Amino acid sequence: MSPFTPFRRAPRALQHRAVALLLAALAAACERGTSSGVAPNAPARPASVVVHSDALPQSLNYLIDNSAMCRRLQRETHEALLTRDAHTLELRPVLCTGWRREDALVLTSGERLYGELEALEHGWRVKSSAAADAREVPAAQIARVVRGAAYTFDLRRDVLWHDGEPFDEHDVLFTWRMTRNPLVELGAKRDQFERIVAASSPAPFVVRFEYDKTYFGSLESIEALAILPRHLYDLHDPANRDHAPDASAEQQARYVNTHRCNREWIGLGPFRVASFTSEFLELERFERYFDPQRAAGLARVRLRPIADDRAAFQALLAGELDFSARLHADDYLGEVANSPAFSERFEKGAFYTPIATFVAWNLQRERFRDPAVRRALALAFDWDEFIASFYRGMARRVTAEWVDTGADYDESLAPLPYDPLEAARLLAQAGWIDRDGDGRLDKDGEPFEFALALLVGNQTGESLSQRLQESLARLGIGLAIESFDWPSLSERVKRRNFDAVVLGWTMPVDNDPAARWHSRTIGEETNNYCSFSDAQIDAWIEQVEVELDRAERTRLMHAIQARLYALQPYMYGVTVPKRYALSRRIAGFRASRLDPGFALREWRLSE
Repeated sequence: MSPFTPFRRAPRALQHRAVALLLAALAAACERGTSSGVAPNAPARPASVVVHSDALPQSLNYLIDNSAMCRRLQRETHEALLTRDAHTLELRPVLCTGWRREDALVLTSGERLYGELEALEHGWRVKSSAAADAREVPAAQIARVVRGAAYTFDLRRDVLWHDGEPFDEHDVLFTWRMTRNPLVELGAKRDQFERIVAASSPAPFVVRFEYDKTYFGSLESIEALAILPRHLYDLHDPANRDHAPDASAEQQARYVNTHRCNREWIGLGPFRVASFTSEFLELERFERYFDPQRAAGLARVRLRPIADDRAAFQALLAGELDFSARLHADDYLGEVANSPAFSERFEKGAFYTPIATFVAWNLQRERFRDPAVRRALALAFDWDEFIASFYRGMARRVTAEWVDTGADYDESLAPLPYDPLEAARLLAQAGWIDRDGDGRLDKDGEPFEFALALLVGNQTGESLSQRLQESLARLGIGLAIESFDWPSLSERVKRRNFDAVVLGWTMPVDNDPAARWHSRTIGEETNNYCSFSDAQIDAWIEQVEVELDRAERTRLMHAIQARLYALQPYMYGVTVPKRYALSRRIAGFRASRLDPGFALREWRLSE
């Protein structure tokens, strides 16, 4: 496969001419346009507010679709038992009025005692909410202590599904049972749901989850449970139009995996799905939403996929879009976007969310197994120059994928410098030298060549891969660039059918590194894309999982970050602010630290 042709800028005179033409067109749109700012010859805008999206998800069922786009839409079209507030970052109840936590003593007999625990000199005292008296248990009878062994949620009684059916505890319990069905396509999320060992309903509109071990992220795993409407998804429910009382686990899993409502989504959120095509996703306000304080302010919102961010900017200027958070740096900093005519029509700004780009090395490939080789590849790339030229200075280097998630990210860990001489030395030390004078490093008769996979049409990935190709060529390494559409790229990553791949992570505030870095997650369809394994990392992760003290968990996360960065299973890249333009006909925009950095439900039309 031939490499990409390096990008070349147009002559400066042509650049100035293009800017002048755009400014003239923009001014004309403002002078001759209608009250909405659309030029007379531009296509009439739908009644909806139109929002730019780089793509649309394949499914809207977040239980089986782990994509960032699906998760973003769930925050508008669905609700969870609890959620993290986008502005305070505190967990708060949504589908419940509150919850209660219980610890547990696991006795040597196997019995479990739930309640409030108090340590005694020679044992423990447990006070159960169901018993009037506390019970003292000698240490000799106790096998282990589980903190956060059970969580009980009191559900709201005024919540309706988008089809008008009431939400209750049966929906929650059915969804949990689906997480126990090995044939339901949970993908990488299965690990966190498997920590919930039991679920029950002690009373109407009450659900209780039990954990076998202490886990710091127990509430986050419940937050991630995308509750399904039982009357639509459960074949054993007589209310289901496809009711099949004798359906097997395999039939039930296939029904969930392929259900029409995975796209024709019926949720609990402030927006309901009105139409979902290959060209757009139309949302409309759900008038029977249960919480007026969090209800949608807009009647309709249309998400329009445009893969090319430069083309999206032109659609914005033409009045075809009301919002884009993917402005190219050249457009954002250019004359058009900084003109008075543009400012009359749009608010412009930038904000960071916890997103980091990286190149993942497939450690199943022999040439990437040596950490010194991976370090050499990182030293060979000039990130500072790439930030200055491609991002126009609007990016920051990262040393872990959980950047901007809070205290767990160690800001003091310095990124590797650009040092091609040290890179060459490390490669030679690892046995990669040019033995036959053909300009290509080789070892054991094999040249150092590999393919880098990326998403087709992704300008960041294309520019990054071209620069990396040029940098590695100077060291004598051959890099072939391979572009794929998202379904094909995703499948290759799932099956580990790649040498290296350009990807990005969007991280939650309290992230669990186990899914990406613990050796138990090596295999297909997990988030351990690299097939990474390290005994010390495993040990630290296992400590993190049971550590409830915030400060100690942060110390461990810093240690994990430092060791991962030293071992370089990823070539860590940058975090880039979302550069946005928003039509002034929209009010209520507030940037937040949680992906995607804004909430459509908060928007309303300007008066």
